[in-house]
Amino acid sequence: MFHNKHIVIYSHGFGVQKDDRGLLSDIAAHLPEVESILFDYYEVNEAAKTLMTCAFSDAAAKLNEKIAQAKQANPGAIIDIIAHSQGTVVAALAKPAGIRQTLFLCAPFNMGIERTLARYSGQPGTVIDMEGITIFPPVDGLARLVPAKYWQERKVLDVMAAYNDLAERTELTAIIADQDELIAKEDLTTLSPKIKLINLDGDHGFYGSARQPMIEVVRKLILNI
Repeated sequence: MFHNKHIVIYSHGFGVQKDDRGLLSDIAAHLPEVESILFDYYEVNEAAKTLMTCAFSDAAAKLNEKIAQAKQANPGAIIDIIAHSQGTVVAALAKPAGIRQTLFLCAPFNMGIERTLARYSGQPGTVIDMEGITIFPPVDGLARLVPAKYWQERKVLDVMAAYNDLAERTELTAIIADQDELIAKEDLTTLSPKIKLINLDGDHGFYGSARQPMIEVVRKLILNI
């Protein structure tokens, strides 16, 4: 299928760890034909039960570091990226070079902060401090800490432009979950026609019966079958 080594690097979503609550690790398990590289953008303090998130620029730098390491260790390898949720924004902002194709899962097409703040503001344990450290309720037992730099960068993001730019650098496919409870429907008329859109049944994590059909689509795209 591929004569050169084939590597897939994963870019996880906001406020979770590298497995993306089992989503990305599940995809990797169903791609035994390739080498999968999963890594964390965020720092976990097990004693305090916290996960410190980072700004988009810092995450993009980490992604580019992983790509550079993979290229150095595997000259001539075919490298793809699979990104989920806000991990798609990170992948676009990284402006990676030498990537064969990138797959987006549940990419946000609008990064306005109002909807996010409204979702969390009424939840117990939430502390909104745009100039300091915002605290979001725990996921998998870890409270999520968000630095001010994250909000500063998010306020000026133009994700459509970032995605369109990425489509000039790599073959780009965006898989949209039709029942996504976190990502609002947006007008995609300004999205580059180079970006292939695929709509599938599923929520934001493609849980339950939606998981396997999504994985089959990802396998076909990654393995070119």
